Amino acid sequence: MRKKVFAVSLALALAAAMMGGCGNSKENDTAQEQTTEAQTQTQSTPTVDYSQGLNEDGTLAGENNGDYVTLCDYSAIEIPESEIAVEESEVDTEVDALLENYQTEKQVKDRAVKDGDVVNIDYVGTIDGEEFDGGSAEGANLTIGSGSFIDDFEEQLIGHKPGEEVEVNVTFPDDYASEDVAGKDAVFTVTLNYISETELPELNDDFVKENLQEAYGYTSVDDLRTKIRTNLENNKKYNYVWSYMMDNSTFEEIPEELVNPQLDVMIDGLEASLSLQGATLEDYLTSSGYEDEEAMREAYYADCETMVKTYLIADKVAKEQNLEATDQEVTDYFKEFYNTDNYDSYVDYYTRPYINRTVLNNIVTETLADMAQVG
Repeated sequence: MRKKVFAVSLALALAAAMMGGCGNSKENDTAQEQTTEAQTQTQSTPTVDYSQGLNEDGTLAGENNGDYVTLCDYSAIEIPESEIAVEESEVDTEVDALLENYQTEKQVKDRAVKDGDVVNIDYVGTIDGEEFDGGSAEGANLTIGSGSFIDDFEEQLIGHKPGEEVEVNVTFPDDYASEDVAGKDAVFTVTLNYISETELPELNDDFVKENLQEAYGYTSVDDLRTKIRTNLENNKKYNYVWSYMMDNSTFEEIPEELVNPQLDVMIDGLEASLSLQGATLEDYLTSSGYEDEEAMREAYYADCETMVKTYLIADKVAKEQNLEATDQEVTDYFKEFYNTDNYDSYVDYYTRPYINRTVLNNIVTETLADMAQVG
Protein backbone atom coordinates (compact mmCIF):
# COMPACT_ATOMS: atom_id res chain seq x y z
CA MET A 1 0.00 0.00 0.00
CA ARG A 2 3.04 2.24 -0.05
CA LYS A 3 3.13 4.40 -3.15
CA LYS A 4 5.19 2.92 -5.92
CA VAL A 5 7.76 5.62 -6.54
CA PHE A 6 11.00 4.99 -8.39
CA ALA A 7 13.56 7.77 -8.54
CA VAL A 8 17.33 7.83 -8.61
CA SER A 9 19.30 11.05 -8.67
CA LEU A 10 21.63 11.39 -11.59
CA ALA A 11 24.00 12.97 -9.10
CA LEU A 12 24.72 9.39 -8.07
CA ALA A 13 25.73 8.57 -11.59
CA LEU A 14 28.05 11.54 -11.61
CA ALA A 15 29.47 10.50 -8.28
CA ALA A 16 31.77 11.30 -10.14
CA ALA A 17 31.29 14.74 -11.09
CA MET A 18 34.31 15.34 -9.21
CA MET A 19 34.50 12.81 -6.45
CA GLY A 20 34.09 15.55 -3.94
CA GLY A 21 34.52 18.51 -6.21
CA CYS A 22 36.82 21.48 -6.35
CA GLY A 23 37.68 23.12 -3.09
CA ASN A 24 36.27 20.22 -1.12
CA SER A 25 35.04 20.82 2.40
CA LYS A 26 35.67 18.40 5.23
CA GLU A 27 32.30 19.08 6.83
CA ASN A 28 30.33 16.58 4.76
CA ASP A 29 30.84 13.12 6.26
CA THR A 30 33.38 11.57 8.57
CA ALA A 31 36.54 10.44 6.87
CA GLN A 32 35.98 6.87 8.00
CA GLU A 33 32.50 6.80 6.44
CA GLN A 34 33.90 8.08 3.15
CA THR A 35 36.69 5.50 3.10
CA THR A 36 34.28 2.68 3.94
CA GLU A 37 31.88 3.80 1.21
CA ALA A 38 34.50 3.50 -1.52
CA GLN A 39 35.53 0.08 -0.23
CA THR A 40 31.92 -1.11 -0.15
CA GLN A 41 31.26 0.15 -3.67
CA THR A 42 34.36 -1.60 -4.92
CA GLN A 43 33.11 -4.89 -3.55
CA SER A 44 29.44 -4.75 -4.50
CA THR A 45 28.81 -2.70 -7.66
CA PRO A 46 29.51 -3.35 -11.34
CA THR A 47 32.79 -1.92 -12.59
CA VAL A 48 32.61 1.60 -13.99
CA ASP A 49 35.51 2.89 -16.06
CA TYR A 50 35.79 6.44 -14.76
CA SER A 51 38.97 6.92 -16.79
CA GLN A 52 37.07 7.15 -20.07
CA GLY A 53 38.19 10.19 -22.05
CA LEU A 54 41.17 10.86 -19.76
CA ASN A 55 44.91 10.53 -20.07
CA GLU A 56 46.85 8.80 -17.30
CA ASP A 57 47.71 12.19 -15.74
CA GLY A 58 44.01 13.08 -15.59
CA THR A 59 43.97 15.58 -18.43
CA LEU A 60 41.42 15.26 -21.23
CA ALA A 61 42.43 12.84 -23.97
CA GLY A 62 42.58 14.30 -27.46
CA GLU A 63 44.74 16.39 -29.76
CA ASN A 64 45.15 20.15 -29.41
CA ASN A 65 42.48 20.45 -26.72
CA GLY A 66 43.87 23.83 -25.71
CA ASP A 67 42.58 25.23 -29.00
CA TYR A 68 38.98 24.83 -27.83
CA VAL A 69 39.28 27.43 -25.06
CA THR A 70 40.71 30.93 -24.84
CA LEU A 71 41.26 31.75 -21.20
CA CYS A 72 40.34 35.08 -19.71
CA ASP A 73 42.94 37.02 -17.72
CA TYR A 74 42.88 35.12 -14.43
CA SER A 75 45.97 36.80 -12.96
CA ALA A 76 44.00 39.36 -11.01
CA ILE A 77 40.41 38.24 -10.52
CA GLU A 78 38.70 40.61 -8.11
CA ILE A 79 36.21 39.08 -5.70
CA PRO A 80 33.85 41.49 -3.91
CA GLU A 81 34.05 40.86 -0.18
CA SER A 82 30.27 40.53 -0.08
CA GLU A 83 30.52 37.47 -2.32
CA ILE A 84 32.43 35.46 0.25
CA ALA A 85 30.86 36.86 3.43
CA VAL A 86 29.59 34.09 5.71
CA GLU A 87 26.56 34.61 7.90
CA GLU A 88 26.46 33.15 11.40
CA SER A 89 23.37 31.18 10.35
CA GLU A 90 25.41 29.44 7.63
CA VAL A 91 27.93 28.29 10.21
CA ASP A 92 25.05 27.11 12.42
CA THR A 93 23.64 25.06 9.55
CA GLU A 94 26.96 23.33 8.98
CA VAL A 95 27.40 22.66 12.69
CA ASP A 96 23.90 21.16 12.92
CA ALA A 97 24.56 18.98 9.89
CA LEU A 98 27.73 17.70 11.52
CA LEU A 99 25.97 17.01 14.82
CA GLU A 100 23.27 15.03 13.01
CA ASN A 101 25.89 12.30 12.53
CA TYR A 102 25.82 11.87 16.30
CA GLN A 103 22.11 12.28 16.97
CA THR A 104 20.21 9.71 19.00
CA GLU A 105 16.65 8.44 18.71
CA LYS A 106 14.13 8.77 21.51
CA GLN A 107 10.90 6.78 21.55
CA VAL A 108 8.04 9.03 22.71
CA LYS A 109 4.80 7.48 23.92
CA ASP A 110 3.16 10.17 26.05
CA ARG A 111 1.76 12.60 23.48
CA ALA A 112 -0.48 12.64 20.44
CA VAL A 113 0.81 12.35 16.88
CA LYS A 114 1.11 15.60 14.95
CA ASP A 115 1.96 16.53 11.38
CA GLY A 116 5.64 15.98 10.63
CA ASP A 117 6.15 13.28 13.26
CA VAL A 118 7.94 10.05 12.46
CA VAL A 119 5.81 7.22 13.84
CA ASN A 120 6.50 3.53 14.16
CA ILE A 121 3.44 1.44 13.33
CA ASP A 122 2.09 -2.04 12.75
CA TYR A 123 -0.81 -2.35 10.32
CA VAL A 124 -3.07 -4.92 8.75
CA GLY A 125 -5.12 -4.01 5.68
CA THR A 126 -8.34 -5.66 4.61
CA ILE A 127 -10.76 -5.35 1.72
CA ASP A 128 -14.26 -6.69 2.34
CA GLY A 129 -12.90 -8.23 5.54
CA GLU A 130 -10.11 -10.15 3.80
CA GLU A 131 -6.40 -9.37 4.12
CA PHE A 132 -4.61 -8.67 0.85
CA ASP A 133 -1.03 -9.05 -0.34
CA GLY A 134 1.24 -6.14 0.56
CA GLY A 135 -1.28 -4.65 2.98
CA SER A 136 0.38 -5.58 6.27
CA ALA A 137 3.61 -4.72 8.04
CA GLU A 138 5.19 -4.54 11.47
CA GLY A 139 7.56 -1.90 12.79
CA ALA A 140 7.18 0.40 9.79
CA ASN A 141 8.43 3.97 10.12
CA LEU A 142 6.20 6.62 8.57
CA THR A 143 6.63 10.40 8.43
CA ILE A 144 3.24 12.03 8.82
CA GLY A 145 2.61 14.42 5.94
CA SER A 146 5.25 12.87 3.67
CA GLY A 147 2.67 11.39 1.30
CA SER A 148 4.50 8.06 1.42
CA PHE A 149 1.27 6.14 2.00
CA ILE A 150 -1.90 6.45 -0.05
CA ASP A 151 -4.06 9.55 0.35
CA ASP A 152 -5.65 10.21 3.76
CA PHE A 153 -3.86 7.34 5.51
CA GLU A 154 -1.34 9.50 7.34
CA GLU A 155 -3.77 12.28 8.28
CA GLN A 156 -6.03 9.82 10.09
CA LEU A 157 -3.25 9.04 12.59
CA ILE A 158 -2.93 12.65 13.73
CA GLY A 159 -4.27 13.21 17.24
CA HIS A 160 -3.87 9.60 18.37
CA LYS A 161 -1.34 8.45 20.95
CA PRO A 162 1.11 5.52 20.94
CA GLY A 163 -0.54 2.39 22.28
CA GLU A 164 -3.80 3.15 20.50
CA GLU A 165 -5.27 1.01 17.75
CA VAL A 166 -6.64 3.17 14.96
CA GLU A 167 -8.99 2.13 12.16
CA VAL A 168 -7.95 3.91 8.98
CA ASN A 169 -10.34 3.97 6.02
CA VAL A 170 -8.98 4.66 2.54
CA THR A 171 -9.84 4.19 -1.11
CA PHE A 172 -7.11 3.03 -3.45
CA PRO A 173 -6.69 5.17 -6.57
CA ASP A 174 -8.15 3.76 -9.77
CA ASP A 175 -4.66 3.81 -11.34
CA TYR A 176 -2.95 2.12 -8.40
CA ALA A 177 -0.11 -0.21 -9.44
CA SER A 178 -1.84 -3.35 -8.18
CA GLU A 179 -5.00 -4.11 -10.15
CA ASP A 180 -6.21 -6.33 -7.30
CA VAL A 181 -6.80 -3.32 -5.04
CA ALA A 182 -7.11 -0.42 -7.51
CA GLY A 183 -10.27 1.60 -6.93
CA LYS A 184 -11.32 -0.42 -3.88
CA ASP A 185 -12.15 0.66 -0.33
CA ALA A 186 -9.83 -0.71 2.35
CA VAL A 187 -9.63 -0.68 6.13
CA PHE A 188 -6.29 -0.66 7.92
CA THR A 189 -6.04 -1.58 11.56
CA VAL A 190 -3.06 0.44 12.73
CA THR A 191 -1.23 0.09 16.03
CA LEU A 192 0.83 3.13 16.98
CA ASN A 193 3.99 1.82 18.64
CA TYR A 194 5.82 5.08 19.32
CA ILE A 195 6.77 8.49 17.98
CA SER A 196 10.43 8.70 17.01
CA GLU A 197 12.23 11.91 17.97
CA THR A 198 15.88 12.66 17.37
CA GLU A 199 18.10 14.52 19.79
CA LEU A 200 21.30 16.31 18.88
CA PRO A 201 24.16 16.04 21.36
CA GLU A 202 25.13 19.05 23.43
CA LEU A 203 27.93 20.89 21.66
CA ASN A 204 30.73 21.65 24.08
CA ASP A 205 34.51 21.37 24.16
CA ASP A 206 34.42 17.89 25.68
CA PHE A 207 32.14 16.59 22.92
CA VAL A 208 34.39 18.11 20.25
CA LYS A 209 37.56 16.56 21.68
CA GLU A 210 35.94 13.16 22.14
CA ASN A 211 34.16 12.89 18.79
CA LEU A 212 35.56 15.38 16.30
CA GLN A 213 39.23 15.87 17.01
CA GLU A 214 40.54 12.69 15.41
CA ALA A 215 38.31 12.78 12.31
CA TYR A 216 38.33 16.54 11.69
CA GLY A 217 41.12 17.99 13.78
CA TYR A 218 38.79 20.24 15.80
CA THR A 219 40.01 20.95 19.31
CA SER A 220 37.20 23.11 20.73
CA VAL A 221 33.87 24.66 19.82
CA ASP A 222 35.58 27.91 18.88
CA ASP A 223 38.10 26.05 16.73
CA LEU A 224 35.29 24.11 15.03
CA ARG A 225 33.28 27.21 14.19
CA THR A 226 36.37 29.12 13.01
CA LYS A 227 37.43 26.33 10.64
CA ILE A 228 33.92 25.82 9.33
CA ARG A 229 33.66 29.55 8.63
CA THR A 230 36.98 29.44 6.79
CA ASN A 231 35.87 26.46 4.71
CA LEU A 232 32.62 28.21 3.79
CA GLU A 233 34.52 31.33 2.78
CA ASN A 234 36.92 29.27 0.69
CA ASN A 235 34.09 27.41 -1.03
CA LYS A 236 32.42 30.69 -1.93
CA LYS A 237 35.73 31.93 -3.26
CA TYR A 238 36.20 28.73 -5.29
CA ASN A 239 32.69 28.99 -6.72
CA TYR A 240 33.26 32.63 -7.63
CA VAL A 241 36.53 32.04 -9.50
CA TRP A 242 35.06 29.11 -11.42
CA SER A 243 31.98 31.10 -12.39
CA TYR A 244 34.29 33.92 -13.47
CA MET A 245 36.45 31.57 -15.55
CA MET A 246 33.44 29.98 -17.23
CA ASP A 247 31.72 33.30 -17.94
CA ASN A 248 34.77 35.15 -19.23
CA SER A 249 36.66 32.49 -21.13
CA THR A 250 35.58 31.76 -24.69
CA PHE A 251 35.08 28.36 -26.28
CA GLU A 252 35.13 26.95 -29.76
CA GLU A 253 32.56 24.28 -30.56
CA ILE A 254 33.36 21.31 -28.32
CA PRO A 255 33.61 18.09 -30.37
CA GLU A 256 31.41 15.17 -29.43
CA GLU A 257 34.54 13.05 -29.04
CA LEU A 258 35.31 14.94 -25.84
CA VAL A 259 31.76 14.97 -24.46
CA ASN A 260 30.60 11.43 -25.21
CA PRO A 261 33.07 9.71 -22.84
CA GLN A 262 31.67 11.81 -19.97
CA LEU A 263 28.16 10.77 -20.99
CA ASP A 264 29.31 7.16 -20.98
CA VAL A 265 30.68 7.56 -17.46
CA MET A 266 27.38 9.07 -16.38
CA ILE A 267 25.33 6.21 -17.86
CA ASP A 268 27.63 3.52 -16.50
CA GLY A 269 27.65 5.14 -13.06
CA LEU A 270 23.86 5.35 -13.08
CA GLU A 271 23.56 1.67 -13.96
CA ALA A 272 25.92 0.79 -11.11
CA SER A 273 23.86 2.86 -8.65
CA LEU A 274 20.63 1.29 -9.87
CA SER A 275 22.02 -2.21 -9.51
CA LEU A 276 22.49 -1.62 -5.78
CA GLN A 277 18.71 -1.19 -5.59
CA GLY A 278 17.96 -4.23 -7.72
CA ALA A 279 16.84 -2.01 -10.59
CA THR A 280 17.90 -1.55 -14.20
CA LEU A 281 18.51 1.35 -16.52
CA GLU A 282 15.30 0.43 -18.34
CA ASP A 283 13.40 0.83 -15.05
CA TYR A 284 14.86 4.29 -14.65
CA LEU A 285 14.14 5.35 -18.21
CA THR A 286 10.50 4.27 -17.88
CA SER A 287 9.93 5.93 -14.50
CA SER A 288 11.65 9.15 -15.62
CA GLY A 289 9.71 9.48 -18.86
CA TYR A 290 12.59 8.96 -21.28
CA GLU A 291 11.72 7.19 -24.51
CA ASP A 292 15.07 5.45 -24.58
CA GLU A 293 18.70 5.79 -23.52
CA GLU A 294 19.45 8.10 -26.42
CA ALA A 295 16.77 10.53 -25.22
CA MET A 296 18.39 10.67 -21.80
CA ARG A 297 21.81 11.19 -23.34
CA GLU A 298 20.42 14.14 -25.29
CA ALA A 299 18.89 15.58 -22.13
CA TYR A 300 22.20 15.48 -20.25
CA TYR A 301 24.53 16.29 -23.11
CA ALA A 302 24.75 19.97 -22.13
CA ASP A 303 25.67 19.10 -18.53
CA CYS A 304 28.49 16.86 -19.67
CA GLU A 305 29.64 19.47 -22.16
CA THR A 306 29.87 21.97 -19.30
CA MET A 307 31.95 19.47 -17.35
CA VAL A 308 34.29 19.15 -20.33
CA LYS A 309 34.62 22.94 -20.45
CA THR A 310 35.75 23.01 -16.81
CA TYR A 311 38.30 20.33 -17.63
CA LEU A 312 39.55 22.33 -20.63
CA ILE A 313 40.00 25.41 -18.46
CA ALA A 314 41.73 23.46 -15.72
CA ASP A 315 44.06 21.70 -18.16
CA LYS A 316 45.11 24.96 -19.79
CA VAL A 317 45.66 26.75 -16.48
CA ALA A 318 47.63 23.75 -15.23
CA LYS A 319 49.86 23.85 -18.32
CA GLU A 320 50.48 27.58 -17.98
CA GLN A 321 51.16 27.38 -14.24
CA ASN A 322 53.13 24.10 -14.35
CA LEU A 323 50.63 22.26 -12.14
CA GLU A 324 50.17 18.50 -12.07
CA ALA A 325 48.67 15.77 -9.91
CA THR A 326 51.88 14.23 -8.63
CA ASP A 327 51.94 11.27 -6.26
CA GLN A 328 52.61 13.68 -3.42
CA GLU A 329 49.71 15.93 -4.41
CA VAL A 330 47.37 12.94 -4.52
CA THR A 331 48.57 11.73 -1.13
CA ASP A 332 48.13 15.20 0.34
CA TYR A 333 44.62 15.43 -1.13
CA PHE A 334 43.45 12.21 0.48
CA LYS A 335 45.11 13.05 3.77
CA GLU A 336 43.41 16.45 3.90
CA PHE A 337 39.95 15.57 2.65
CA TYR A 338 39.59 11.89 3.50
CA ASN A 339 41.89 11.65 6.50
CA THR A 340 43.78 8.71 5.03
CA ASP A 341 47.07 8.11 3.28
CA ASN A 342 45.92 4.73 1.98
CA TYR A 343 43.70 5.39 -1.01
CA ASP A 344 44.12 2.06 -2.81
CA SER A 345 40.38 1.32 -2.58
CA TYR A 346 39.63 4.63 -4.30
CA VAL A 347 42.09 3.83 -7.10
CA ASP A 348 40.50 0.40 -7.51
CA TYR A 349 37.04 1.92 -7.84
CA TYR A 350 37.60 5.27 -9.57
CA THR A 351 40.86 4.50 -11.45
CA ARG A 352 44.02 6.54 -11.10
CA PRO A 353 43.38 8.79 -14.14
CA TYR A 354 40.07 9.90 -12.65
CA ILE A 355 41.64 10.54 -9.25
CA ASN A 356 44.36 12.57 -10.97
CA ARG A 357 41.59 14.51 -12.75
CA THR A 358 39.94 15.31 -9.43
CA VAL A 359 43.16 16.33 -7.72
CA LEU A 360 44.24 18.44 -10.70
CA ASN A 361 40.96 20.34 -10.65
CA ASN A 362 41.43 20.93 -6.94
CA ILE A 363 44.97 22.22 -7.40
CA VAL A 364 43.89 24.57 -10.19
CA THR A 365 40.96 25.84 -8.12
CA GLU A 366 43.15 26.64 -5.13
CA THR A 367 45.72 28.31 -7.39
CA LEU A 368 43.11 30.54 -9.01
CA ALA A 369 41.66 31.42 -5.60
CA ASP A 370 45.09 32.27 -4.20
CA MET A 371 45.76 34.58 -7.15
CA ALA A 372 42.44 36.38 -6.77
CA GLN A 373 42.11 39.66 -4.90
CA VAL A 374 39.33 40.09 -2.34
CA GLY A 375 38.09 43.59 -1.68
